[in-house]
Amino acid sequence: MSRPRVLAVLPALFPSTVITVARPLLRLHQAGAIDLELTLQSLVKRDAVELADVLVLCHTLDPAYGRILEWAQTAGTPLIYDIDDNLLEIPDDLPGLDYLREPARREQLIAGLRQADVVRTYSPILKQVLGAYNATVIAVHGPLDWGLVHAPGRTTDRVRIVYATNRKLDAIGRILVRPLLHILEAFPQTDVTIWGPRFDELSRHPRVRHVPIVRDYEKFFSQFSRHGFNIGLAPLPDQPFYRCKSNNKFREYAACGVAGVYSDMPVYNTSVEDGVTGLLVKNDEQAWSAALERLVSDGDLRTRIARDATAYAREHWNEQATDREWMDMIEPLAARTRQHNALARGGRQVNGAPPYRAGRRVMATALGLFSQTWLLGLKAAPALWRHGLRESSTRVQGHLSSSAQFLLWELNRWRLQRRMSRPASPTSNA
Repeated sequence: MSRPRVLAVLPALFPSTVITVARPLLRLHQAGAIDLELTLQSLVKRDAVELADVLVLCHTLDPAYGRILEWAQTAGTPLIYDIDDNLLEIPDDLPGLDYLREPARREQLIAGLRQADVVRTYSPILKQVLGAYNATVIAVHGPLDWGLVHAPGRTTDRVRIVYATNRKLDAIGRILVRPLLHILEAFPQTDVTIWGPRFDELSRHPRVRHVPIVRDYEKFFSQFSRHGFNIGLAPLPDQPFYRCKSNNKFREYAACGVAGVYSDMPVYNTSVEDGVTGLLVKNDEQAWSAALERLVSDGDLRTRIARDATAYAREHWNEQATDREWMDMIEPLAARTRQHNALARGGRQVNGAPPYRAGRRVMATALGLFSQTWLLGLKAAPALWRHGLRESSTRVQGHLSSSAQFLLWELNRWRLQRRMSRPASPTSNA
């Protein structure tokens, strides 16, 4: 039996689409479990949707590309929709997300959820929310790519504390400022790294280092794992939008052998065992200070938590579990597509989809991204007027970074296919 043909269409390459969709499906493609075409919403063609056994969408669908849903519905292509945030209820105080609040985009997301044969998510609470739009919503294991985890470059007697987030303007992390200043004053053996945002009160301290956001998730996680942090901080408000998030920070800290301190709310208290695989704290400065003092003072506790958290992560979040859950969804849908196509042909045998021509695909991707960038430039003035300089700049930077990363992925796939297609070199007998 031929491998399922999967078309995965991303809005862009950013951490959630890379972690949850791109990397797992590329891994299945390289293992020979599926034939994958990975593309962007702006580049997808109708014939790709029609030839696919299964279509995968994720995050949100730009209303300009709503035709993708129409193509899939007309062709009878089954749809898997992957979503890891409650994008239907974005808080007004979150900066840079105005585009997600646009009514047309929200309506497009709802249309995709309703059309989907199955909806994947990573939070039991978000599963309940999405159940209002689809009867088949499945909460799956959060992905964790252990191939990105590396041993720390060097060990040190100092206690290294980290707070990492991809939010530049971070109101959530402000709860950590005074507790961290207290710890730095009380414990001279501590160093603090703030990875992402910048807090002026901390930036003036000589033992605080600010590291800029790394948009390429693979690069970020590989770098993060090498730093050898001892304590990781993960505050999160106990509010409706945040309750729907996944425990990604717990997975990352645990995989890297970091003893984490987490807000005592459903995202974390459903997976973190307090005092065993992490510390759970109330969302107030006194609780954060007390938890930090406890971990800084007790090296044995830090070691035990880091060890047990890593063991828990290896058991519950691994490539095998992630790949199995994807295949459990893809295979029955692909079989249904083949059966439907066979009935439509009256039992006649036809050739499968044309072979994946990686070199041609790279050129098409490059031209498509160039055209998209050109159109973005033409829309620059209206976008600047509508969204302001800061959000417009963020969008442009995100587009350029995503485009470069996506083109690099296409080049890597082309190189991989060339290596696999070369005949094996003859070996001489000894």
